[in-house]
Amino acid sequence: MHRLDFRSLVKTALAVTAAAMLAAGPAHAALVNLTPTPGTLNSVNSVTLASLQDPNSGIVVGDKIFTGFSYSKIGDMPDPTAVNVLGFQDPSGNWGVSFHGTFVDLPGGGGSDALIRFMVQVDPGPSTAPNPARITDAHLFLGGVGAGDESFITVDESFLGRNETLHGFYSTLGSGPTQSQLSDQTLITPSTTKLNVTKDIFAQAADAGFLPARVTVIDQSFSQTVPEPATIALAALSMVGLILAGRKAS
Repeated sequence: MHRLDFRSLVKTALAVTAAAMLAAGPAHAALVNLTPTPGTLNSVNSVTLASLQDPNSGIVVGDKIFTGFSYSKIGDMPDPTAVNVLGFQDPSGNWGVSFHGTFVDLPGGGGSDALIRFMVQVDPGPSTAPNPARITDAHLFLGGVGAGDESFITVDESFLGRNETLHGFYSTLGSGPTQSQLSDQTLITPSTTKLNVTKDIFAQAADAGFLPARVTVIDQSFSQTVPEPATIALAALSMVGLILAGRKAS
């Protein structure tokens, strides 16, 4: 009768956990690395939003993987070929993406709207060092915002199956001063390894005005945390228990 080697069992459990995490990760073949160089906000290179609508396409930015992009527009919003997607790192060091395009409504003709959807996932890391990190926060930043009198633009964001939301806006409606909120953040509770993001951009320029309502840069980032080693060890021991139970049953 052979004695069970506890260390070997732990190694086996960790290897099985890593394989499971990789199997759960995206199987996309065309992931473009757009990680910014240290000390910069955006990547040097970019890809068009149109190119990312291919189901086999996606991007890697730092420790995040972005796939499943879709886009639709109404009114004066840009075509997907006129929207560039760049890698982004916010001032706190969180990784994300930037959408750069002329998201605009021109005076007259009613409002304009654009809808962007994508999935963000934590990079599981190499099989020799599984990364059980989870997304804990989401951040939104607007740039290149402007509007004439009696006009506004809003960016609303939600996450499929969750209650958290993000909201940014710029408004000159009414007789008072300009109202704006150009950044927002939310906690992701409970934390998760994957989020399905819906971003809606709506703009309305005054019919009798001369200036458009616009936003040209929409930055998005996500925070994540890595569980303590004790949590990883507990998961490994649980896997060991399953292996031992299976051996006893056989």
